Amino acid sequence: MVGGWVCCVIAVVDRVWGNAMRKIVLAAALFAAASSQGVSAADKQCYSAADVEAEQAILFQTNLMVISSACKDTIYGEFRARNSDAIIRYQKAMIDHFRRAGSRNAQSEFDRWNTSLANEISLKQGALPMAQVCQQVAEMRKLASTLDAKGLHDYAVAKATSAADSHPRCSK
Repeated sequence: MVGGWVCCVIAVVDRVWGNAMRKIVLAAALFAAASSQGVSAADKQCYSAADVEAEQAILFQTNLMVISSACKDTIYGEFRARNSDAIIRYQKAMIDHFRRAGSRNAQSEFDRWNTSLANEISLKQGALPMAQVCQQVAEMRKLASTLDAKGLHDYAVAKATSAADSHPRCSK
């Protein structure tokens, strides 16, 4: 009988210690998650210099796409062919930005954002006669015809420098 009682006491102690240990481990995990969450929550919507550069390059590309379509111009296709590697790098940088910002599907978030940019640009242009729009963007079309990967990078960096104040900066 004594052996059975010891077995029961050990089982009870083991169950109590097991529950206590589970609670301690759970509390530690929750504390760690909350601690790291606080740091990331502050930086979630921030932009690094590379993020702002990528945003400016994609904005230029999207603007050029809409303009080229509206003005029935081939400049966008030529620009895209000349700069496809740089454009892909900038797209990946923006997708990474959305991922760091907590997006569950960063690719879809990027697609929505890019579509929204294109729609916004189209709406602004739609308020003017197309001939006037095409005349107003002649300088941009001329610039696009000369930009290679280095030129696009230099353009995006210059634009990012002036746009940096409109974006919350990452602390890292």
